[in-house]
Amino acid sequence: MSGSRAAAGETLLEGIVTGCLGAVAVAGWFLVLDSLRGRPFLTPALLGTMLLHGAGAIAAGTDAVTVAPLEIAAYTAFHIVAFFVVGLLLAWLMTLFERFPIMFFVLALLFVFLEVGFVVLSFVLHLEANQLPGWSVIVANLLAAGAMAGYQAVRHPRAFRQVDSLWAPSE
Repeated sequence: MSGSRAAAGETLLEGIVTGCLGAVAVAGWFLVLDSLRGRPFLTPALLGTMLLHGAGAIAAGTDAVTVAPLEIAAYTAFHIVAFFVVGLLLAWLMTLFERFPIMFFVLALLFVFLEVGFVVLSFVLHLEANQLPGWSVIVANLLAAGAMAGYQAVRHPRAFRQVDSLWAPSE
């Protein structure tokens, strides 16, 4: 296998692991919250119902949501694919970050964009009114970001050490 293929394969695997860590962090967080409320798997059922049947299907709130395998599976598949895409993007950007420390700003902007984007999306979909509080989405995103960034820091320690050079005066 050539060097570029090996590097691409390594980045692909790293992206998948990164995405899995983020997906598990979010799913675990909502499983704990849902279990504490006495309705395990409510959040993926709620989001799966919206995904399959539209937002109108949950207009009456979470009491109208049935925790059913189809809705949970549909949302889980969507959730995993979305995190794989984010994980692959992050792994690729981290390979660039190792060579070009200025990529730190792209990564920081990506983090802010994703965090704000998911919070705005949750309000647009009226999830707050349907018992998915905005703070829980923020915490879920921060847990996912922390898990993914932690893994990337372990995989690319040199990249993070280079960030200090961005503020060093040029000679």
